[in-house]
Amino acid sequence: MKQPNLFLYICLVRYKAINLILKKFKKYNISIILDMEDSAQDLFDKQNNKNLKKISREGLKYLYDKNILDNTETFVRINSQMSEFYQQDVQTISSILEKKSSIAGIFLPKVENYNQIKDCYDQILNLKKNKFTIVPMIETKKGLKNLDKILLQDKFNDIIKYVHYGHYDFCLDANFWPFPEPYHFEYWKIIEEISKCVIKHKKKYIHTPFPLIETESIYWSSIDYMQKNLSIDQINLSLVNIDLNYINQPNEIKLTKLKSISNDSHYKTVFAKKIINEYLSNKSKNKSFSLSRKRFIPPHLYLAAKKYLS
Repeated sequence: MKQPNLFLYICLVRYKAINLILKKFKKYNISIILDMEDSAQDLFDKQNNKNLKKISREGLKYLYDKNILDNTETFVRINSQMSEFYQQDVQTISSILEKKSSIAGIFLPKVENYNQIKDCYDQILNLKKNKFTIVPMIETKKGLKNLDKILLQDKFNDIIKYVHYGHYDFCLDANFWPFPEPYHFEYWKIIEEISKCVIKHKKKYIHTPFPLIETESIYWSSIDYMQKNLSIDQINLSLVNIDLNYINQPNEIKLTKLKSISNDSHYKTVFAKKIINEYLSNKSKNKSFSLSRKRFIPPHLYLAAKKYLS
């Protein structure tokens, strides 16, 4: 098995600690995605939400002013074009690129048509000396439906190098409950549809963040599944938390036995209450996500659980 390429999401809210994170994983040649979107939000306080977005923009400037990101392949996930923060994000990146050309690309959320990609690219193109890429994030049913057309339209512009699947946004948009996990058939059915389209157009697929903690066997089994069943030769993975168990491949990979999602209403109700409780119990004020002992819980999962119970 080939060692996967890793893309580590890093929250910009505590940007002065990022230098330590980079030093810790420097020898592993991990690409980073500085996040101005999901990890910088407050579901319960709109004013604090605006403050977190502002801190993220300030943090991005700080990291480049201090040359902390030199020699690190760096991408930036901005807020979607439907967001009130999108233009401020673009202006911040443009001001950085007037001085430097060290941002490898932009992760653009909730892409549903090619004009979104072209518009974002054109806004920044005049200020960028070297070619960069827009990474469309497929996070809605409409985005998945239009993916083949999006990639076909990019044939001559060649703006897109990677396509990133955002599982949590997609499941929220599709009204799934519970969300499929890496041990469900339904999870891999979505991945297969996206990856086939990406491979067809000779682009590179970036896998959605791995959601489970302390389950390295499922992590490595997922990589094995993608290579053997989905014909993805070089795996590109995004992560929100990382340790050496996600870097050092084990001698033996234990394959995960897949199963279908339970339709039992009692199970769905109990699981929704569990997710809500764990999210609220483990969430800190300046983070939108929670880390319980067993799983990464993004705000999308919390919102879907609340919606199901209502």
